[in-house]
Parts: sequence; C-alpha cells; structure tokens
Amino acid sequence: MKPAGINALTPFEVPRMANGILATLHLYLTKKREGQISQINRESVTKDVYQDVQVSAGYFLLLSLANLIALCGLIVNSAPVIIGAMLISPLMGPILSSGFAFITGNNTIWHSALKKISLSVAVTLMVAAIAAWLSPLQEATSEILARTRPNLYDLIIATLAGVAGAVAICTKKNYLTIVPGVAIATAVIPPLSVAGFGIGTGNLKFFLGGFFLFFTNFVAIIFATCAVLFYYGFSPASDSYLGGNSLRKRVIYLAAVIGIISIPLVYTLHTSLTQVRLQKVVQTALKKEFDREGLSRLTSFTQSEDKEGKLQVNAVISTTKYLSEKDIARAEKTLGENLHRPIAFQLEQIKVQPGGLKDEPIKPGLVPVSIKPRQPAEIVNDTRTETMRLMNEEIAKISAVIAPAAVTEYTFGINSRQPEFPLELHLRTDVPLNEGQILLLERMIGSDLGIGVRLDIRITPFIPELLFSPAETILREEMKKSLLSAKAIFATDPRLRVTITSYPEPLGNRTKNLRTARERAQAIATFLTETAAIPMERISTVIDRGKAPDTPKVKVTLVPEREKQP
Repeated sequence: MKPAGINALTPFEVPRMANGILATLHLYLTKKREGQISQINRESVTKDVYQDVQVSAGYFLLLSLANLIALCGLIVNSAPVIIGAMLISPLMGPILSSGFAFITGNNTIWHSALKKISLSVAVTLMVAAIAAWLSPLQEATSEILARTRPNLYDLIIATLAGVAGAVAICTKKNYLTIVPGVAIATAVIPPLSVAGFGIGTGNLKFFLGGFFLFFTNFVAIIFATCAVLFYYGFSPASDSYLGGNSLRKRVIYLAAVIGIISIPLVYTLHTSLTQVRLQKVVQTALKKEFDREGLSRLTSFTQSEDKEGKLQVNAVISTTKYLSEKDIARAEKTLGENLHRPIAFQLEQIKVQPGGLKDEPIKPGLVPVSIKPRQPAEIVNDTRTETMRLMNEEIAKISAVIAPAAVTEYTFGINSRQPEFPLELHLRTDVPLNEGQILLLERMIGSDLGIGVRLDIRITPFIPELLFSPAETILREEMKKSLLSAKAIFATDPRLRVTITSYPEPLGNRTKNLRTARERAQAIATFLTETAAIPMERISTVIDRGKAPDTPKVKVTLVPEREKQP
C-alpha cells in the first residue's frame, strides 16, 4: 500500500524528468553566457589585438633586453632573474593575437601576428646565440637543463595560463594582476633563450629541447585563447567572411598538432617518473642493506645507466667497522635481486666512532723511584716520536675541517729566533685558504698544543694540469690515471662541482683551435661520467677565450657548489 501523498514514478516518467532538468540547466547556462557576452567590449578587444601585432623598434629592444636578462639568469642559475625576464618580455601579446585571428578567421591579424612572432623568434635566437658564444660561462646549469626536457605538465600549464590571459583581455577584470602571472606561468622567453644558448655553444640537444618547449607553449596558448574567445562570442560569423566549416577544419588541425606534440611530452613525463621511481627503489634497497643500528648507515648515493643499459650505483656509507670485499660482493648480489636487474656497484666507506669518547680511568699515585739520567739520543728520539703523535692528531683534525681538501705532507721544526711553532702544510685542494681560515687553523692548533703556531700553506691541485700536443684530443693513459682520482674525491662530497677549463693552442686557425679545445673538454667530461661515475649535471665545461698559453692544456677543478643567495 502506497503512503498517502506520494506518487511512484513510472519507468517512462524518469527520462522525461531528467530531460527537463537538463533543459533547465542548459537554458540557465545559455542565459548566463549571453549575459557575459553582452558585457564584452568587442571593439576594445579587437583594438588591443591590432595594437599587439604592430612591429616597432621599441618592441624588439624590449624583447632583446628580456632575452639577455633571461640568458644571464639561466647561466648563473638564478630563478629570480629569470622571472624578471618573463615579466619584461612582450612576446605574450602577439601569441594571444594569433589565437584571436585563429578563432575569428581574420587573415590580416593572422599574417601580422605570425610575421611578428617569426621575427621575434629569429631575433631572440640570434641574440642569445651570440651572447652565449661570447660568454666565458658555458656550463649547463639546472635552470637550463630544466627547459630541455618538456613534458605533459608544461602543456597543461601553458593551456591554463592561456585561458587566464584570454579571460583578462576579454573582461578587463584584474588585468594588471593576471597578466604578470600568465607571463610567469607560460615562460615563453626562457625556452627561446635556452635554444639560442644551444646554438651558441654548439649543443643540438639544448636547442631542440628549448625550442620544443617554446612551440609547446605557443600551441597551448593559441588553443586556450580560441576556447575562451569562442565562449565569449568571437567567431568567424561575426569577424570574417569565413563560415563554421572553415573554423571546424582549423580546430581539427590544431587538435591534431596538440595530439602530435603530446606524444613526446607523455614519453618524457613517463621517463621522468620512471627515473624517480627507480631512484626511490634504489634508495630503499640500499637502506635495507646498509642501515644497521650501531654498525653502518647510508650517507649518499648516485645512479646512472651505461650505454648497455646496465645500472651503475655508487654509494657512500658511514660505518663503525669496515666491510670486507666478500660482504660488498654479497650486498651487490642482494641489490641486484631486489632491483630485478644486473647492476655495477661501487661502495665508499667512511669509518666513524660510535658513541662518545670514553674517559680514561684515574691512575693511583705511584711510589717515587730513582730515575737514571737519559741519553741525548733517547731524549731526541722520544721527543720526536711524541711530537709526531701529537701532530698526526692535529693533522687529522685539520683534514676534517678543510675536507674535501687533504693534507698530503707536513713539516715542523724549532726556530730560535721566532717564538711561534713553525708548521708547513702541503694541501691537495683546488680552493686556496684565505687569511681568515689560516688564522682559524693557527688558533685551533695553538689551543691544542698550548703554544703559538705559524702556518705556511703550500697548495697542490687535486688533478694536475693535463698537457696536450697540438691537435691532440684523445686522453693518454697517464691522463686517465690522474682523472680517476676525482672519483674518490667526489665520493667524499657529492655536492662538489667539477669544472673543466680548456685552453686552446696559441698558433693556427682560431676557430679550429677553439673546436679542438671543446673536444678535449668533452672527452674529459665523458671519461669522468662513464669511468669516474660523476653525474653529468655536476660537470661544467669552460673554453678559455683569452690569451692562449704556450702549450694547449686542460685544468680540472673540484670546488664546493656556491650557496644560493636568498
């Protein structure tokens, strides 16, 4: 029996009610859109678009300034400088105008916008290439590398930013706050600066990656602009003689282009996610193997794949007891089983003291005994032995303070004319100590020894200069042996940056000599990456364009990475 006042719906009434709800919703949205369209000043929007496609000397001056600022920010790895260049760049205007012409079918604006964008791209690439070629700093920073591997997220970001920019142009609401944000989000000028940097340094990968990111942003902005303008009533029927069929064809072409460029973007995103997952799996496997309470702990690790696809894993652990070769081999086998793939494993061990230092027990008083006079030779020998013991302890403390620099040799003596204790240290480092650091070491040693100390520091580089014969680019065996020492140094501090400075021959064709110098630097970088297991992103190359030395040479330095200023 049905409750009073309630009528059950028949199967035929349910679709009718759903259609009624949808019709009401469609009517509401249509009226809402018509109300928003009525508020749009079409003449003002069209006027702004026409102004954005006009070519002027002031536009290219501002574009070049933004380009140079972005390039400087990319080279010095400064994100705030790059953001400033994005805000200055006027390139967003003609790109939005292209979207307007695309949806309305206005051929005049379309040709003018494409002409302005083409000239802008050409000028930006040329200026960036020349500036990069003249720059003494040509290393690939993280800001540059980030713009050579675009992925699907870049397409999504550019699309959303293009929607915001088009809405701001049409409605004029919050225009001053939205447009700067759109300029930063889309970032059309830095990718072009990276492409020009690739041309100037002869790096095809940088050129293709940067230009592909720019083209991705360009297509996404046009697509987003078309969608917004169509919503606000801009169409071929109102702005040109072209009809709906022509618009439909253009939209299909645009969608096809987006689909094509999405393929490599999805692949890049998949590759990045695979690398992140692999890094996490490797970290978990290493911690499972080496994080043992009171025995050892994983400090850091790096991973890479060689040309055959074999995974190279280099780990550094802190341990209270050195692991044997047998233990390391067993760990390598276990890691390979956990990762389900063959690996090449290298382990660096740093021995540490567990807990705190133990107090020495107080010895009871001794009964006085007669002591025989000691012989001079015995006194000198005992004094030398005790002094050497004290100095070895001090050298260990000094090495801990100045790491990754190391003390290779030291000399001390007694000078009757000087009250201070003279100590000569031979350091192996690429960063000379300043006066403040030397004074700190003198006070530290003097405090431990209870006497004044005068230090004399002698510096030897980590890797001696590599001298080449004219036109020689292949590494000799003694060069490879010297470069291999960088592996152990880098393992102590993976934050080190390796700088390869190549000096060309003094005689002959200047262009050919610079190309030969670049080939030497690249050969060393490849050796350090493949043999010394130093990641490529930690390596930078510099071609010295100053006065050439008498003999072509290459300097390899390892220095701590400069801390970024807030």
